[in-house]
Amino acid sequence: MRIKTIIILLVVLIAAGGAYWAYNSNKPVAETKNPTVYIWDIQDSDINRVQIDLPRVNKSQSYVKIPDGDQFPWHFDDAQQTPVDSERWGGGIPLILSGPSANRVIAQAATQEQLAEYGLLEPSMVITLGLADESTMVIEVGNNTPNGENFYVRAPNTDGVAIVDYTWYYVISRLVTEPPYITPTATPTPAATGSATTTASTAIH
Repeated sequence: MRIKTIIILLVVLIAAGGAYWAYNSNKPVAETKNPTVYIWDIQDSDINRVQIDLPRVNKSQSYVKIPDGDQFPWHFDDAQQTPVDSERWGGGIPLILSGPSANRVIAQAATQEQLAEYGLLEPSMVITLGLADESTMVIEVGNNTPNGENFYVRAPNTDGVAIVDYTWYYVISRLVTEPPYITPTATPTPAATGSATTTASTAIH
């Protein structure tokens, strides 16, 4: 009787184990997301100077951070240290310069032929960042990709090449093509003042 009970228990355990295996084997395997890869990665607060060159159109612009209490710190790097438009600059420009994510890594060590193909031997844009530790970082941007959705970027101090979204390129290049100068506020003309109205009234009488 005892042997019969043991056999029944073994059958139940085997059946339960088979059912568990069948249930779990039909479950879809959870997809693992690839970690985000940054073409470079620095702290935006460490950026003290930004120079942007567009060699193919022979244009450039540079900016410098000048801390002064609660005043907005970023200025044009000119003799007057002209303040930039804080609404256009905001915190976004240093943030996107601190390191964009790569849409795809093209090559870890590109050959000279590949660099030429991607437009990186004669870049469309060169970004030079001056950092808090007095070091300098140079980033080269090449051609637009064939589908128009990305630009080739060479990682600083390497022959690694990745592609970055085209919007990143246009935001940065616009700092050269449309510099963020503060728009002067219009002042009212004398004709719109109360005194002008009184004078006109007096003339009628």
